[in-house]
Amino acid sequence: MNDEEVYRLHLQLLNVYEKSIRPSGANQRQIDHYKQQLFMYAEDNVQRIFVLNQLLKLHEDSREYLVKDCADRYFSRDHYEDTESSV
Repeated sequence: MNDEEVYRLHLQLLNVYEKSIRPSGANQRQIDHYKQQLFMYAEDNVQRIFVLNQLLKLHEDSREYLVKDCADRYFSRDHYEDTESSV
């Protein structure tokens, strides 16, 4: 896989993340900062890939909270249902 293919793959993944969920205010400021770097300052695909990696990490950090919250709700629901069925 060459740099151009990696760059396009990263762009596709970023596009999916951005369509899925809007990040919080603090993350959004960082995302805006990295997007500015991506489109204004990155001169070649290697630099663009680095900036895209930073953007993807920010999106994944925000998703990590959502996944954990969903898991916590699921397991607390199971615990709640188990206690009600034993009563």
